[in-house]
Amino acid sequence: MTQPVQTAPLREEHDRTLEQLSARKSIFHFAHAAVSLFVAAIMGGASIKLSRDVEFEWAPSLVLPALIVTGVAFSYGVVRLVIGRAAMSKEHAAFERLKTLRRSLELDQVPALPTKS
Repeated sequence: MTQPVQTAPLREEHDRTLEQLSARKSIFHFAHAAVSLFVAAIMGGASIKLSRDVEFEWAPSLVLPALIVTGVAFSYGVVRLVIGRAAMSKEHAAFERLKTLRRSLELDQVPALPTKS
């Protein structure tokens, strides 16, 4: 069976929205944020350890580079977290639209079960 003409634009919008949602950009941003915040925590701990380390004379000279890496990684993580939240809100709106389209196209309707005559 062919679909009526009036549902063709809805079906095209449904397919476009489904394709957009298949690539979740927010997951990519959240993964980058998690890794960079983890690196920032490790480097922050390393800079604290280097600042207290009096065993080696070269250790205090590495505190400033470790703090710079910590600041850059932390800033990058926060920016990725903000971008990820914005992408997630767009994906949520697109998903709500997709659910509306599926209801209007009746794609989730369960077909009637055949009965014995």
